[in-house]
Amino acid sequence: MTAATLGVDRLAKPITCPLCHTAAPTVTATDLASGLGWRCGTCDQRWDAGRLAAVAAYARFVAERGQ
Repeated sequence: MTAATLGVDRLAKPITCPLCHTAAPTVTATDLASGLGWRCGTCDQRWDAGRLAAVAAYARFVAERGQ
């Protein structure tokens, strides 16, 4: 899969933890597209392309319903 296929090319730069918003400056879209992930140094959550996609899908769901 490519970065565009996963949608990771649209991520904010630097990539940040969706939970606590801590930047992960060493993580790139290429890393995520290749299946790598990272563990946030602040909140200790594990993130990868799949989990980031789930967070983004939920954000779209909420935005569409005006919540």
